[in-house]
Amino acid sequence: INAEYGEKAVVSTQSTGDGPMKVATTRFAVRSKRPNVEQTRDFVHGGLMNEINEISNSQEALKNQIACAEETLHRLMKNKERLQQDIAIKKKSIQIDEQQCLRLRKTLNWRGFRPAGM
Repeated sequence: INAEYGEKAVVSTQSTGDGPMKVATTRFAVRSKRPNVEQTRDFVHGGLMNEINEISNSQEALKNQIACAEETLHRLMKNKERLQQDIAIKKKSIQIDEQQCLRLRKTLNWRGFRPAGM
């Protein structure tokens, strides 16, 4: 249940994650198309370029983290499945032991039994 909620949150974050990049690129585009103003590479221009690069790097890092988390989730789900299979086998073994072997053990006389080498 939590994994499904996490996947939905990731998908919604990915779909809305382009907003900051759109804002930064729009600001940059508007600034570069100003009428009657020279195209200069000033402090503001550099700041907008840095902002766009930071957003891009952050998005890439988040995509990598999401891929890593999805891989981890996949491995955890496989481990869970394997553990559930192991538990089912052990339950079946206990059931067989209780139903078939326990009756036989109750009928055996253990008083005169000595382990080998004693």
